[in-house]
Amino acid sequence: RRLAVGCSRRAVLAAAGGAALGGAPASRAMFLSAATDASGNHFAVGFDDAGLERFRSPLPTRGHFAAVAPRGDIAFVAPRRPGTRATLIGLICGRQLATCDAAPGRHFYGHATYAADGQHLFTTENDYRRGGGVVCVRRADSLAVVAEFDSGGVGPHELAWCADGRKLAVANGGIRTHPRQPRRKLNLDRMRPNLTIIDAASGRIIDRAEPTHRRASVRHLAAAGDGMVVCMQHEGPSTDEVPLVALYRGNGVLQPLKVPLGVQRRMRQYTAGVALDPATGRALVTCPRGNLVTFWDVRAGACMGAQRLNDCAGIALDARAGEFVVTTGHGLIVRFSAADLALRRERLAHARGLRWDNHLAAARAV
Repeated sequence: RRLAVGCSRRAVLAAAGGAALGGAPASRAMFLSAATDASGNHFAVGFDDAGLERFRSPLPTRGHFAAVAPRGDIAFVAPRRPGTRATLIGLICGRQLATCDAAPGRHFYGHATYAADGQHLFTTENDYRRGGGVVCVRRADSLAVVAEFDSGGVGPHELAWCADGRKLAVANGGIRTHPRQPRRKLNLDRMRPNLTIIDAASGRIIDRAEPTHRRASVRHLAAAGDGMVVCMQHEGPSTDEVPLVALYRGNGVLQPLKVPLGVQRRMRQYTAGVALDPATGRALVTCPRGNLVTFWDVRAGACMGAQRLNDCAGIALDARAGEFVVTTGHGLIVRFSAADLALRRERLAHARGLRWDNHLAAARAV
């Protein structure tokens, strides 16, 4: 496995030690997203809570999700499927620190998460030779693989920590793919999507929950107290009315959340991201194909409504401000109140010339 250093040793040590970026305000929150400019160049872009760009770090390929280390000093940018090269970004220096290649016969599936102590990184990967999903455990400092275990299904996408901090929830989309046919779905007639709960220390599968519709590809997750908010993308006829948001609380069950029929149809059978505010129990789910942001009350188990926002996808919680931050493919950065879900129009920024990619990560103060 290749590890290529992209910054000086001094820059790497500064990032690891949390050195301050000269001249940057000390009290601003930072957000991180992959983005593409008008010329087709790919970047990891950091911006602050006013929407002001702090850095733009080139990526070798299109990025998908940035996993931020617990200390907030580095981020692992996973490529869009079927990318094989991931990038480590320093959030202090704003530059590439290293790159990491997947093993032969593997590619990344777009997501990763750090352990709470920051010592290890967990990545979802496709073992396309056998057509199965793998979770790789990597050293956070070298990105070398030290262990791996079965994801519990095919096509693992996002993974997230359960409330106890010992178990991982893995969204197995159920769709078999191969890099020689990058965007083709090879097994729609045999899909078996699921949410798998895994003991992170041993790799033992503890629970598995399947959606009621076998073509409801399980994709994205957010921790919800004693469970998980689970979002799906339906791979069936457009006339199907299939639940796209569910709540998992154990015992192998995905409980669909109630949604008005009008909102259900406007979601266009596709969700792109989810973020949850633990303080209010409110969640936002983005639906870019339907140009829709949907609002959810997790405690009540129901959809609270929706608002139109063209090509919205990336979403993160700004816990300090009590607001959700949403990015779009048109370069917009929009905020919604976590308390009443009202759009904060005065907090809208426009990154002209950039198309934000599917996900947004809250990083640290800069």
